[in-house]
Amino acid sequence: MLDAIRQRCSVRTYTDEPVAEEDLQAILEAALCAPTANNVRPWHIVVVTDTEKRETLAGVHQWARFCAQSPVVLAFCADAERQPHWWIEDACAALENALIEAAALGLGACWVGIRGEEGGHGPGLEREQYVREALGIPGHIRVLALVSLGHPAGRPSPKPPGPMDVVHRESW
Repeated sequence: MLDAIRQRCSVRTYTDEPVAEEDLQAILEAALCAPTANNVRPWHIVVVTDTEKRETLAGVHQWARFCAQSPVVLAFCADAERQPHWWIEDACAALENALIEAAALGLGACWVGIRGEEGGHGPGLEREQYVREALGIPGHIRVLALVSLGHPAGRPSPKPPGPMDVVHRESW
């Protein structure tokens, strides 16, 4: 498991090779095994393989353009009405499980942030609305992020762990 965690890195260029259905299923299963507050499991994942829809999603903002060339884009969402306080943490846990499983399978993936500010105002909500409209996501569902997924074009280069000076024991 630690090998997969260390191998995970953001991949933004992909080959045309499709992602095998059994690999996609393993990634989705890993996501759905994530911890969740009170076992509410508020997450929803939209799997996008259609070329036109991936191209539309790539237009959500400048850092999402590579989604057009990845064979799969996953939209990680959550029902914030069912889990108003912890939906972000729950959806992030599912998303990270998916990223680690993708790395374990030798696939590349990249987290593309979408979520707007809480409270229904401020920057980012237009990104959520853009994705919501592109994929027919109901209005009460929040859009956390997109994940591009595919076979890396080239060799990914994971980064080493960060310095341990950010770890504190017992107190700051």
